Amino acid sequence: MNNQRLTDTIVQLNKYPPERYNVLIPVTTMQVMSNMQRIIVNEVQLDTTVDAKGNGRDIYKEGSTGGFAITKVGAMKLAAAANISIVDTTTTRTDGCERCIEMVKATGKAQPCGTCPARYDVNAIVTIRVPEPSGGFRMMKFNKEIDCAEQQRSMTEAQYKRFLPHRKAIAESKALMRAIRAALGLAPTYTLAELKKPFVIAHAVPNLDAPEIREAVASNYLQSMGMLFESQAGQQRALPAAQDAPVETAPPDDDAGFLYGDGDMPPEEPEDEQPEWGDPDGIYCADCGSEILETTARNGRVWSPDAIKGYSEKTFGRCLCTACQDKQKGRR
Repeated sequence: MNNQRLTDTIVQLNKYPPERYNVLIPVTTMQVMSNMQRIIVNEVQLDTTVDAKGNGRDIYKEGSTGGFAITKVGAMKLAAAANISIVDTTTTRTDGCERCIEMVKATGKAQPCGTCPARYDVNAIVTIRVPEPSGGFRMMKFNKEIDCAEQQRSMTEAQYKRFLPHRKAIAESKALMRAIRAALGLAPTYTLAELKKPFVIAHAVPNLDAPEIREAVASNYLQSMGMLFESQAGQQRALPAAQDAPVETAPPDDDAGFLYGDGDMPPEEPEDEQPEWGDPDGIYCADCGSEILETTARNGRVWSPDAIKGYSEKTFGRCLCTACQDKQKGRR
């Protein structure tokens, strides 16, 4: 038992030699602060299969250096193994917009917005939560700004048209990749031989064997279950108490004739003869009784029910559908 506890609280990372593993924690030993934590070590093997152009699911060939970079899919695998979570993703004003705003504040003259070359630029900010080796967390925020004019110069017209609608998502992905690379200490590129080695990631997690942690987990679980049924419980609590409600008693059997004489009981309508009720807020024709719906005229103009009603009352003195209006026009 003591040996197991020692294994859980102290991890020797130097047993993962660099020639066989990519260790992403720059220490040789990790130790938790108390028995409420334990250390886990995850090994992630990226898919190094690439096509003739050097592109794969987890890696791709970086043209400028000749090495291989990790794709977003591969980076998300490493982030999940490191217990990294995305806190927030948003877009904000670009540097060009900020300079324009400062110029307006200084001169007091508003500049025309939406006509400058930077009108399509986008700036994305991603915030992630990264576990610390000591057991805590730290927030990391990175941004990526895309200059669309610069992108247009490096693309064909067809490529730029495909790129422009997706520039926000591209900026968010690049900002997320910058954050994950900084959090895990990933290199910009690797050789194919290096990427074939497993990535080793160690971090501290709550020790579920500790009684305090078990109680906290159970409490949070019960609280989440309470939130799940909170709306139904709230509705039940909102009902009045049974003893406060007025009590109505049925009359004796021999008094039934007093309420309804023989043959005076209201007959029940068969289900197939029940009246069909339309929309109570709808507009109905005064002649045929049909509901007036949106209508498209021959010239392509769309008439709303309110417009049809207003025209009919002004022309015929009552609300008529278009069919009954045509009948009235034919009688004139």
